[in-house]
Amino acid sequence: MQKLLLSFAIGLLPVLLDAQPCSNSQSSIDITGNNVRGRIQNGGDLFTDLQSGQFIPNPDPLNFSQPSTIFAAGLWLGGVDPGGNLKLAATDYRSNNRFDFSPGPLGPDGTTINALCSVWDRHFWIQDDQVVAFRAALPMDASTLKAQHPGIAGWPGIGNPHFQDIHGFSLPFSDQSLAPFYDENNDGIYNPLHGDYPAVLVRGMAPFVPSEIVWSVFNDQNAGGFHSGSGGKALQMEVQLTAWTFDCPNEQVLNNTIFTAHKLINRASDVCDSTYVGIWADIDLGCYLDDYVGCNPDLNTIFAYNQDAIDGQPGNSCQGTPTFGDAPPVQTITYLNRPMDKFIVANGNFGGSQPPGTLDPQTPAEYYNYLTGSWRDGSPLTQGGNGYGGTTPVDHHFPGDPADPNAWSMCSTSLPFGDYRLVSSAKIGLLEPGQVEELVLAWSFHPNPVLPCGLGTAMADVQNLHNIYETGFDKVCSALNTTLLPETSISLAPNPATDQVVVSYPNQLPSSIRVFDVQGKLVREVVAGLGSTETTISTSGLPAGLYTLQWNGKAGVVSRKLAIMR
Repeated sequence: MQKLLLSFAIGLLPVLLDAQPCSNSQSSIDITGNNVRGRIQNGGDLFTDLQSGQFIPNPDPLNFSQPSTIFAAGLWLGGVDPGGNLKLAATDYRSNNRFDFSPGPLGPDGTTINALCSVWDRHFWIQDDQVVAFRAALPMDASTLKAQHPGIAGWPGIGNPHFQDIHGFSLPFSDQSLAPFYDENNDGIYNPLHGDYPAVLVRGMAPFVPSEIVWSVFNDQNAGGFHSGSGGKALQMEVQLTAWTFDCPNEQVLNNTIFTAHKLINRASDVCDSTYVGIWADIDLGCYLDDYVGCNPDLNTIFAYNQDAIDGQPGNSCQGTPTFGDAPPVQTITYLNRPMDKFIVANGNFGGSQPPGTLDPQTPAEYYNYLTGSWRDGSPLTQGGNGYGGTTPVDHHFPGDPADPNAWSMCSTSLPFGDYRLVSSAKIGLLEPGQVEELVLAWSFHPNPVLPCGLGTAMADVQNLHNIYETGFDKVCSALNTTLLPETSISLAPNPATDQVVVSYPNQLPSSIRVFDVQGKLVREVVAGLGSTETTISTSGLPAGLYTLQWNGKAGVVSRKLAIMR
């Protein structure tokens, strides 16, 4: 009898484990494809390591104590079910292990299990030169694909037949697409051996390959777990996040921007009415005590700027927090694909004489009030002063140009120092079961503003971002858009080589140098330690024969034949 009970308990263990709610996400990754280093989390939050800000302008790879322009940001979602009950999911600091989102996709019934949350707590990452190298090596067999191009072989595109071999678990069986990709034969299935490869796919645009792509998926159902962050009832929303960067030396605003696209899939069986999607942000331009914020409704943009010409309080110090000194930039968050319907600035719970109705939310209803453009206590945002307690309701807080003394801004109002929270949102309205929506944002820093009370080129930069977006990022720099450069662009010596070959290139630093054998198999790759004008590649251990050396740079791709003798 004891053995029977033990066997039953062992057999029941997987069921009990699956019945557990999902755990807080642990995965994070840095996206570093241009002039920003940004931390991407998998719990609905961005640009934080949960202790400090991680949106770092002009990062130094050897210095991890540089000032950040964003301390934390997160996705907020809210709506009402057919019974009039509020549904709410929100991320702010994930402090004390409190969270509303957990990793992984949802099934068609809008649920998940703990085991799936665990295996999906990861980020998928690809660079443009990896795609270039993969395409140059086609055709290839499956073993070569998985050995030489694991990032492409393991990309979670729908139906990928190689995914489980790379990651050890299977893709969900669903007709809803997962990670975006370029579909060479338009069959709707991701298969790199047919020429498919990772790409960014924004609704209404052709797929494109930027400098770097990070993709992850999370949900708010949490295997039935409680929303310990906001206390809200789950929407049963699946969120697929794509983040990307462009490395464009001739387009500064692109070089200073991280783009994100949140793809929202309503997996609930009921409609969700009065639905809003929004972004909460704690923008700290280095020091968190001397920032002002505002918005430009015409450009669907939030901005933050330093209160005075020196970043710090007092002086250029800030209680140990790294500061920008006398060069604090402007930070913007721009809605690219839909209007920013609401924007409100809350006060952090840091003491002082702020009205209680303007402080951080504590209940689901208070989160939803902020998401829909009202104060925490439900009173409307009003024109003038600090926006609280007036008579004329408005949709956008501090919409004036800070340089205009007659416009409503924090500068003209002369508000005191503070640590402000920003909540912006777009109204979706009625969300049907299975409906898919998208929120595309640009997160940018803008150097050298005219302080105090000046935004410099920030609004012109944002207009440029809108223009680039409206063209579908057409003709924006990409390794796939560059032409093949003449063989004479680089030189190889000696050639034939024995133990090493020196690759010389007088005009531009490469991003990588690769060597392929006659079957197209990648046998050498150098992506670090590249010299400014030449790099030495070891050929030791390679059999005698003919090879192709590929030089990859932002100006293009150069291929040269390389002979190895023994």
